Amino acid sequence: PVWTTWSFFMERYCGTLQRLIRSRCQPWSHLNNVLLHSIALEQLSMRYNLSAELALWDDRGDDGPVGFERVFADYPNHVVRPPFKRITQGDPSLQQKIARYVAQVIGKREGEVKKRLPLPTLFAGKFRIRGGGDFFRTTTSSRRPATPERRNCYVKYEVTLETRQHCLIHVTGYGDLNKIFALTLATDRFFEALSGKTLVLALITPWNTEGKDAAVENTYLLSRRATIVTDIRSLKAVVGLVPVGKRWGIIDRTTAAATQGFGDTGIPGDTHEENDSDVDEPFGI
Repeated sequence: PVWTTWSFFMERYCGTLQRLIRSRCQPWSHLNNVLLHSIALEQLSMRYNLSAELALWDDRGDDGPVGFERVFADYPNHVVRPPFKRITQGDPSLQQKIARYVAQVIGKREGEVKKRLPLPTLFAGKFRIRGGGDFFRTTTSSRRPATPERRNCYVKYEVTLETRQHCLIHVTGYGDLNKIFALTLATDRFFEALSGKTLVLALITPWNTEGKDAAVENTYLLSRRATIVTDIRSLKAVVGLVPVGKRWGIIDRTTAAATQGFGDTGIPGDTHEENDSDVDEPFGI
């Protein structure tokens, strides 16, 4: 039927529009410019028979590490990028969070893990996911005083947690990417499967989003929570923030259909004031 064909076409077209968005600060104006330029190229192609010259193709080839970029053995799809910083002294708070994460992975007590835990060996400012994935920046390397920030430090992450009833649940969250660092565990049976391996971890400040998924429904940054450490492979994409009244709406373009439709229309609850001091500005960490 015609109506099913039309619906399928529009859904695919909305997915195409969503993937065209690259700016997290001004997504709508960026989308307008992309469409305008695409139409201009299409007209040039038709008028001067330039279809072959203006054809779009993926010429990235091998998008492996270049220059000072680094890839670690267990992270072939994640390229760690400068600026790099060597560790000179330990951070007790960070070590505690690393110990908590490792203890959860190997099923040991946090105190026992902390005694055997080495210091991180390297801090990195950025990383990217190969195969067309996003570029990520930490909060310390995302600030550009002369121009609006792209804010690639706002990330979507997915983790699997074990409840007290020993059930595994899949959690999707959002937060600020504060640090990227690597540490190599000692070759010790205590660490089980992680023995002798180099871990690339991320320090994240999770957002309170009431458990909502911004790729499915309108989701807002309500407040920020205590920082956590997780594996860098848990980071899936960069997200954006747009002001909606007194809150910040989350732009998540990781699905094939565009769903966000934020608007200050006076909807009930739009004057949400939970921890407003935490979210007046996106970089209020």
